[in-house]
Amino acid sequence: MIASDDAPPELLVEQEVDEWDHWRDELKWQPKRIETSVETLTPLYSRMGGAFPLLYEQLLLSFRWLEVDLKLIRLFANPPDPDFTGLTTEIFQDRIIADTLIPAGFIPFARSSINYDPICFDLNAMTSQRDCPILQFEHEAILCDFKIGKHWQRWASVRDLMSDVIFLDCE
Repeated sequence: MIASDDAPPELLVEQEVDEWDHWRDELKWQPKRIETSVETLTPLYSRMGGAFPLLYEQLLLSFRWLEVDLKLIRLFANPPDPDFTGLTTEIFQDRIIADTLIPAGFIPFARSSINYDPICFDLNAMTSQRDCPILQFEHEAILCDFKIGKHWQRWASVRDLMSDVIFLDCE
């Protein structure tokens, strides 16, 4: 995966470049295992008004990454930092989308891979096992009219999304 010039150094990958590839000056990155305590999510949870689904929370607390296109969605970056400031910035970066969706219980964590539509956890339908449906929201109604317009369920649960991502290239 190609890294931007401002990528955190701890995510960059050392590369061996042979003489045929010396012209390629691309930085590569990979996710890094960085264990973080669950308490560090408290400020973000307070701001969101709820907690992430358990599988996503475990992913956040175990790994750090840059924005990544998973073919089905573009997952927001969770860069290395001590308190999830980078992830918080990603979630609240588009103020109109955040101010429209989050108070209604929809937490953006990704975008569509083909347009600007936010992909959200539906905290309103959180199960006792801390899993929930994943919805896609048409971005035009939010950005133009400051309201939730057309939306649809992309996955019934975070577990279903993860299964689809894992098995995407297995066919």
